[in-house]
Amino acid sequence: MKEEQNTRPAISIIVPVYKTERFLGACIASIQAQTFADFELILVDDGSPDNCPALCDAAAAKDRRIRVVHQKNRGLSGARNAGLDTARGEWLAFVDSDDTITPDFCEKLYAAVQDTGAQMAVCNYRQVDEALQPIEEQYLHVRRETITPAQALERSTLLPYMVVWNKLYHRSIFDGLRFAEGKLNEDTMLISYAYEKAEKIANIPDALYLYRKVAGSIVNSKVTLRNLDRVEANYTVFECARRHGVTGSLCELYWVLLHSLIDVSWHLTAEDRRTPRMKQARDYERTARRELLQAHGLTLPALGNTLCFILSQDRYFETRWKNKM
Repeated sequence: MKEEQNTRPAISIIVPVYKTERFLGACIASIQAQTFADFELILVDDGSPDNCPALCDAAAAKDRRIRVVHQKNRGLSGARNAGLDTARGEWLAFVDSDDTITPDFCEKLYAAVQDTGAQMAVCNYRQVDEALQPIEEQYLHVRRETITPAQALERSTLLPYMVVWNKLYHRSIFDGLRFAEGKLNEDTMLISYAYEKAEKIANIPDALYLYRKVAGSIVNSKVTLRNLDRVEANYTVFECARRHGVTGSLCELYWVLLHSLIDVSWHLTAEDRRTPRMKQARDYERTARRELLQAHGLTLPALGNTLCFILSQDRYFETRWKNKM
């Protein structure tokens, strides 16, 4: 046991791998190029049907810092959970296998938590195309500061605070915490609970994560009932924020939830809109609406004409759907 403690890496980087053979090599290379050398890379082959399993094994054969987990397909959440169950590092990071990180990703995030005593660190990211070229100029929301869990929840409508891949976590954050398997928007579902388990969060403004926008990826696929997971995820964030007394951004968080419900439902079939899953999603919106009014003591005019109509007409969605048909 003592020998295992001495050989335990400072950071475990978990990479779920599934049908990304075009980009996997670049992802692995970007991690191997880290200026912070005390890490292990865990490649979780989630039953990928392409050449990814062989690429993972080949990389591990050449670099002792790389370990490979082969498993039957469990989805992105299941792959991340398998990585968490295998990780030995005191600190944890997640990188998607079609993305890359800058050489100083680990070094700067690790320095941030060491300097501040934080249990999490957050950095900015840049969205790039398949050739890793910036898609467009984007506003970088993360500033250099140390914040509380409540402050992180208050900013959780901003993408850098909604995802898991631009962060470094102390492993205690994941004690008793795992990704919901079989769900979409698993990042958003988990991240608010992760914030709750931290005492403070270190923010650094550097864009250290390159998020590759790939045609045909999960986020660009056809809308189905599964996409209502987005509503559930947004409700999870809303509830965590309300529980922590983050009333200042509850209205905005409710609007995000409401928009996700309208956006997804508009793309569903009439049959889909009559399912129990749709009813559950609408219940999330109604509950959040009621809690928003209770928390703020808002009157209907304070929410504006559009929200006033939604609140006073509970058949709003049915009207839109019938018009579409």
